[in-house]
Amino acid sequence: MLSVNRKRNLTFRLIITFVAALALTLAGIFFYIFVLNPNLILQRTLDKQIHYLSEEIMPDTQGRPSGKIYDKEYDWVYKVLSSELLYQITDSTGVAILHSTPEAGQLLHQVNQQFATEKRLFQVSYQGLLYYVNSAPLPNYPGYYVQVIASDRLMSIFQLTNLKPLSVVAALVSLICLLLISLVVWLTIGYMLRPLKKASATAAQIEPHSLTQRLDTHKLPEEVLPLINAFNQTLDRLEKGFKVQQELLATTAHELKTPLALLRGEIEMAEHFPKREVLLKDIDQMARLIHQLLHWAEARESQNYQYQSLYLSDVAEEVVLYLNRLAVIFQVQIHSVVQSEASLLYADRSTCFVLLKNLLENAIHHAPKDSVIELTITDTGISVRDHGPGITPEHLPWLFTKFWRGPHRRHQGAGLGLAICYEIATTHGWRLKATNSSPGACFSLETRPMLGR
Repeated sequence: MLSVNRKRNLTFRLIITFVAALALTLAGIFFYIFVLNPNLILQRTLDKQIHYLSEEIMPDTQGRPSGKIYDKEYDWVYKVLSSELLYQITDSTGVAILHSTPEAGQLLHQVNQQFATEKRLFQVSYQGLLYYVNSAPLPNYPGYYVQVIASDRLMSIFQLTNLKPLSVVAALVSLICLLLISLVVWLTIGYMLRPLKKASATAAQIEPHSLTQRLDTHKLPEEVLPLINAFNQTLDRLEKGFKVQQELLATTAHELKTPLALLRGEIEMAEHFPKREVLLKDIDQMARLIHQLLHWAEARESQNYQYQSLYLSDVAEEVVLYLNRLAVIFQVQIHSVVQSEASLLYADRSTCFVLLKNLLENAIHHAPKDSVIELTITDTGISVRDHGPGITPEHLPWLFTKFWRGPHRRHQGAGLGLAICYEIATTHGWRLKATNSSPGACFSLETRPMLGR
């Protein structure tokens, strides 16, 4: 699984591609130097000798090269290695003016036979040995050329003592450079992809109640801008469609309230109306459903929320006063317990009222007669507990699903009350959960800092 994820990782793939390209480039350079052009190093070595001689040869009284070298301490090299390393100075026709080793006349004669001004590096054989010759004009002496002749075995010794260690050093330096450049590439790619990761984190937080958010395109690579813009345009269409749906729901629910009120009035005023009580009960149920649909539409629209600083304990006190009459009807008591002082919150007061009202109303409907409903207030939230039959474990995951109703409900609800509570809590950035408290059920609301505060 890890290898598959690495293959899909853009940074990993770019680094691998770069390392492979750099390794191939270095391999190509080594192949070109040591395989295709082995004489390149040889010519470079002989060029250094020519450069040295061009700087060190002294002029005579007539301004011509004298054959003497300024550096007397270095002149011994040509004397000791007279049969392996030689030099001579010629004119433009190849006639030798002077040379370092007079005894090598035959070798120098063969060299002069192949002399040409356009030649740089060539080979001659003498007494079964191979010699390399490099020619170049003397920069300070117009019309004169200097030639350096070195035996193949001397060059072999030079390669053995210099080129092999040089190859090892070059390989190590190349490896270190490869690692350093790979690190720089990795850091650069990480910096370039940081805005994309930020946009991804923002996209992961977008939910139906926060469709107004958009992905920031600032500092994003141009290659991914079309994708991010397309995603933002998709969010625009989703937000528009969601608003149309919510407006339709709210408008429909609002328009149904008036006909239902008129219908109820007609039934109540009629003297002889069959099944009056049944019809009035059905109308009340429809009115309750419409009322909950309005709350649902309002809870789903975060722009409807008017945030202010408040204490949840104050809202809970209002809810208890509001539901006292319902508690008397169901013969239960609501008992408030303050364990610690409530924290100051930044929330919408009306939706908080609806949330607590629905939780307490749900507890009243499920609590047995002559029992106590406990409303507990803490600094981290609020909880509502009844002493009823509790919640069947398999029903716990479905409690906050809209239009879901338990099989043993005691009242005719629409299955929207707890779903509205969950939506309000989520919009505020809070957490609402349900547990069994043996006996009864407990709904706990954990308040947290408001999202986007």
